[in-house]
Amino acid sequence: MKIISAVVYQYSLELVQPLVLRGATLNNRDGLVLHLKSDEGSEGFGEIAPLPGFSRETLDEARDQMLALRFALCEQDIPEKIRKLNGAFDQWLENSTLTPSVRFGVEAAVLGLLANAKNVSLGKLTSKQLHPTVRIAGLLSGPADTLATSTKNLLDEGFTELKLKVGEDPGEAVNKVKIVNDVAYGKALLHLDVNQAWDFDSAVAFGKEIGCAAVSYIEEPFKDTTRIPEFFDETLIPVALDESIQCLTFDEIRSISGVDILVLKPTILGGIERTLAIIDQAKSCAIEVSISSSFESSLGISTLVNLAGTSPHNITAAGLNTLKWFKNDILNTPVRLENGAITVNQRAILSKDINFSLLRELK
Repeated sequence: MKIISAVVYQYSLELVQPLVLRGATLNNRDGLVLHLKSDEGSEGFGEIAPLPGFSRETLDEARDQMLALRFALCEQDIPEKIRKLNGAFDQWLENSTLTPSVRFGVEAAVLGLLANAKNVSLGKLTSKQLHPTVRIAGLLSGPADTLATSTKNLLDEGFTELKLKVGEDPGEAVNKVKIVNDVAYGKALLHLDVNQAWDFDSAVAFGKEIGCAAVSYIEEPFKDTTRIPEFFDETLIPVALDESIQCLTFDEIRSISGVDILVLKPTILGGIERTLAIIDQAKSCAIEVSISSSFESSLGISTLVNLAGTSPHNITAAGLNTLKWFKNDILNTPVRLENGAITVNQRAILSKDINFSLLRELK
């Protein structure tokens, strides 16, 4: 199969409410879409959406790289072995230094070409085991006085795992955990995402205050990963790594006592192939993983759901409850959450699924 067309679009999707990130407040989610066509008549789509404050590259950098890359992609023969995701993409791209979000989008679009040629989903293309649904963690955020109602709503929607994002004040976080657990205890597991906002002493004090039974794990409580074993010894609360994965080797990760979960964001980590390699390494060490969103549209979420659905082992509920932030979406029929889960689509995305009115072609 040969690529004969590579078109790059840009989008800016309005959000229902502002998205507060490190050093930035977003009212719109901006990104790119890569649309590939083959000489056999198939097509594939990939989303490229660096997340401000978290991605190494900016949208401008990703756009410049993608516009240069589209010409190199045309007339390229796609090796069938690429679908095995065992390093074949690196070989095909000749180890080119693509930014993480561009790598994710290119991989998704190329795999979409191959999947559509076989009339299967991306997950079916790459794995013999594809779960029909993927469990999702219900996302909680906002002021304390809204949390009881939000928690009840998520339980009513069928979520059995909840993710509470907390800010810089550990004392306020203690109050929020108590509010959520008053509603959810015994009905859903709770874990926290701190985004490295606390110092070590504050994190330990917080852990001792709430007790190890209050949460299943804490994601990135502080920046210094060398102190995670000490935190675990003091509190008995497992730690999940997210941002830190970008700057640690897997040997370094598995040597850290107290790390039980890896939160994997393919848009930030550098694509599907690298994410699957980490999942395989984690499996060998009995470390759980959770596929997580970087606030992609339904196009990117569809790719992530397929990736989560291919896992041959138990995978923690995916962190994909982010589409509720979007006022509109790239897919005509956005990805839907039902009973705390997303059904894995049975085929790859086609042009008829895309709302091109929200896309602006880049020349």
